[in-house]
Amino acid sequence: MNRRYIFLLFLTWAFSSLKAQELPFFPFHNGISDSTYKTAEEQVQLLLDNDYSGTEINGLDSFFKLYPELQKHGLKVYTIYFKVDLDNPVQPYDPRFEQVLAQLKGSKSMFWLHVQSKKYPSSSVENDPIAVPILQEMADMAQRYGIKLMLYPHRFFWVESPDDAIRVAQKVNRRNFGMTFNLCHYLSLEHEQNRDPWEKLSELAEKSMPYLFAISLNGADAQPTNPDNIWASFIQPLGDGKFDTFRFLKTFTDLGFNGPVGLQCYNIKEDKAKHLKQSKETWEGFMEKFGED
Repeated sequence: MNRRYIFLLFLTWAFSSLKAQELPFFPFHNGISDSTYKTAEEQVQLLLDNDYSGTEINGLDSFFKLYPELQKHGLKVYTIYFKVDLDNPVQPYDPRFEQVLAQLKGSKSMFWLHVQSKKYPSSSVENDPIAVPILQEMADMAQRYGIKLMLYPHRFFWVESPDDAIRVAQKVNRRNFGMTFNLCHYLSLEHEQNRDPWEKLSELAEKSMPYLFAISLNGADAQPTNPDNIWASFIQPLGDGKFDTFRFLKTFTDLGFNGPVGLQCYNIKEDKAKHLKQSKETWEGFMEKFGED
């Protein structure tokens, strides 16, 4: 084996390792807020104590409370969870949207758009002409401030599946408009369709790559132990559950994904500090495994 070939192998390994280790990792807002951690100061201290570089913020009311405290400590807003209501054509989104865009100008913050409707069924392609112009308007506004928007597929919402997000992002057709891939909602859909979650993951991951700005991750089981409480199985602390979350993440990094990864924390029962510590340790183990591959 000549030295040039060895050097090329080393460069390939180093590049893939570096890329994986650079993935930003942050908790959802529901991972730092509860009856114990009520104030912005308490929530930010929880992030600092567990060595997180930032967080998601749930809605604009929370943004105005939490953002100044995050800035004070040099922490980032990775994403803002933001509702788009197709049933309100006059004002489908919070009118403070542009005000927040202006505050975030020049940052790498993004918006997670959960698109909802009670009038139109989930995944209804025939209603794309209603949603797409709204989303194009938002994307064009965000582009003026250098901010990216991404669809957040959510069970029972209008954009429910990765396929929905890919389809709508293609039609919106803006460079700053994409999607996230949510593990827990994906598992829920695959379970409902009685399908092995690995069956179409590689194909979906490849199709999503031109639009994929972020991933949400958590520990999980592929099948719920209690059909009446599926989210207890589909959302667990990272490192818990039988579903191979490292393999899930690697499916995307092998295709070149290098964006932020959010820790879904919905209804996690563990103490927030304990949960964040465990999940961070699991994440660091993932990064070490990337370096070993």
